[in-house]
Amino acid sequence: METLSLLAGGMSSALAPYHFLIMIIGLAMGVVAGALPGISFVNAMAMALPFTYMMSPIASMAFLGGIYAGGVFGGSISSILINIPGTPASLPACWDGYPMTRQGKSGKALTIAIAASATGGIASALLLTFAAPPFAKFALKFDQPEFFAATFLGLVSIIAVAKSAPWISFLSLFLGMVIGSVGVDPLYGVPRLTFGIAEAQSGINFVVVMIGLFALGEVVEMLVASDGAMKVKEHIRFERPRFTEYWALRGSVVRGTAIGSLIGMIPGAGATVGAVIAYGVEKQASPRGAEFGTGVPEGLTAPEAAKNATTGAAMIPLLTLGIPGSAATAIMLAALVLKGITPGPMLFSTQPDLVYAIFSSMLLANIFMIVAGVIIARGFSHFMKVPPAILSGFIVVLSVLGAYGVRNNIFDVYVCMIFGVIGFAMKRYNFPAAPLVLGVILGPLAERYFLTSLANYDNNVWIFVERPISATILGGALAFVLWAMSPVLLKRIRRNKTAAIS
Repeated sequence: METLSLLAGGMSSALAPYHFLIMIIGLAMGVVAGALPGISFVNAMAMALPFTYMMSPIASMAFLGGIYAGGVFGGSISSILINIPGTPASLPACWDGYPMTRQGKSGKALTIAIAASATGGIASALLLTFAAPPFAKFALKFDQPEFFAATFLGLVSIIAVAKSAPWISFLSLFLGMVIGSVGVDPLYGVPRLTFGIAEAQSGINFVVVMIGLFALGEVVEMLVASDGAMKVKEHIRFERPRFTEYWALRGSVVRGTAIGSLIGMIPGAGATVGAVIAYGVEKQASPRGAEFGTGVPEGLTAPEAAKNATTGAAMIPLLTLGIPGSAATAIMLAALVLKGITPGPMLFSTQPDLVYAIFSSMLLANIFMIVAGVIIARGFSHFMKVPPAILSGFIVVLSVLGAYGVRNNIFDVYVCMIFGVIGFAMKRYNFPAAPLVLGVILGPLAERYFLTSLANYDNNVWIFVERPISATILGGALAFVLWAMSPVLLKRIRRNKTAAIS
């Protein structure tokens, strides 16, 4: 009863006209920033941070929370419509969302994505409200070995998109990890794979790689193809699926939400890992798993629910332990510190009004994200109706600006262009690009967690299986690999038996 009473008070504060208006503005900014390739919602939050200095603590957190919730979803708009992920977490939306667009079902795909994202976000906000303290105790047990195990699970989930060419996908993943290792060694500070290029010592940013592979690569493909593949020709109507269609997707929503909530609580894992793992698990659990990648609604629903479910879950360690669970929550932590507020267990007893106002703001942001997503997606779809040459020019300019804006470095623009050519070549020769991007994103994380684990535990390589939580996660990763590879192995065994008999 006390929790409900505090939540009612927090909802009253969040619905105050000023706080509510600030939250709506942040939500719209987040969706737009996420939908525009190369303009990350994290960058939008960073640029918005100075403006929060003039706001009250509740208003500043409502503003940043709105950008966070809207931005995590916004990347799916460009993923579904033009096969260009607006954010790394929206990469799985390309795999089944864009094929639905090619089939003339873009309106339905966007409707499913908005509904699944809102459901995952609302469930995560409720989880944040009612289960923050117990889950904080569990998250407190995580150390570097557990972070490595969670990242490793994200890497092996690449099997979910391997389809009939697992070894090619693993090769792409390995190349991505090599690209991600360019720069300075995180433990010894020694340059590696830079080939004497001073600018390369800062590393190859995964956002730049993603923009080049998907945005510029897609532009070249569009101009070469005769059918104008990127253009959305039909009028987008946000058709509401029948109740039976929603009900059929309930399992995907529940699994995606559960995975996203669990992954979101792990500091450093984030929405990208949650979305990829959810897609992999859903491919194994769904009766239509073999059809994933061809426009299956379940393949879109699970990662969409998962990535927005990480938003509230990532705030659990932030508010209860003072540990940001993602780059976005790190910015929110900075906003609290600017106000002289120190997150931690004492915050719940000293400033419960602020805590539950934050909870309420996140809940409202995910509810109103449905309206904001529909309006902005409709506006975004008009860009897709212009002639391909004009559209491609717009995307190239936006991509170059986005690549430069990541670190204000012209070297990143050159890298983006190089990966644009590579992306086009990969499309032409059916070489999967998604594993390469995941390797660039997760490879450096896995390396850092692995090395710091060894450094913290006297170079004991068995520490990963000696700690119960990390051992359980690694065991789950191994089981996932065996489960996913079993059809390929069984097919090979049958082939060998047939050859032996003949």
